[in-house]
Amino acid sequence: MLALAARRATQPFRPLALGATRSFASKDPRGHLYEDGTRAHTGAMEPGFHQPTWGANIPKMQTVKERGQKWVKPHGKLSLEECYGVQQADIPFHPRSRLNIWGNYRLILKAEFLFFYIPTVIVAGIVIPCFLTIYTLEECVYTTMTVKVVGRQWYWVYEVESPTDDCDEE
Repeated sequence: MLALAARRATQPFRPLALGATRSFASKDPRGHLYEDGTRAHTGAMEPGFHQPTWGANIPKMQTVKERGQKWVKPHGKLSLEECYGVQQADIPFHPRSRLNIWGNYRLILKAEFLFFYIPTVIVAGIVIPCFLTIYTLEECVYTTMTVKVVGRQWYWVYEVESPTDDCDEE
């Protein structure tokens, strides 16, 4: 094993003969494509498989050779009847794509406003008091009596830390 590895390491690298080198698409960089740029099919298909011809449903291309390059000229626009079988010359214009059919525009607009503003008011009605509570939690307030409440396992302990001056008035 070591002898084989040593022999390979001592042999210089020799490229393959000129005829055995790779040549993609017979030295034509676009040889694997049809004239219009689609990929040519290679290999045999399964027996009984029918593949329609690739150019059956498209019009013949108008190619022009100019300035050493091949250009494809576009065809004219087809009418609706020629393209889709619709017997109509004019296309109706709808300024809003949401209302392609006739509808009650005012009702839809009211529903749109309600679906936005009602949840906004509900969320604001919940969020604003929550934030007010958070920000005013540590605010000092003048109190007349402070009661310390301690929770035990089975009972509560109440201690008055600053009694009121009710006893002094009598």
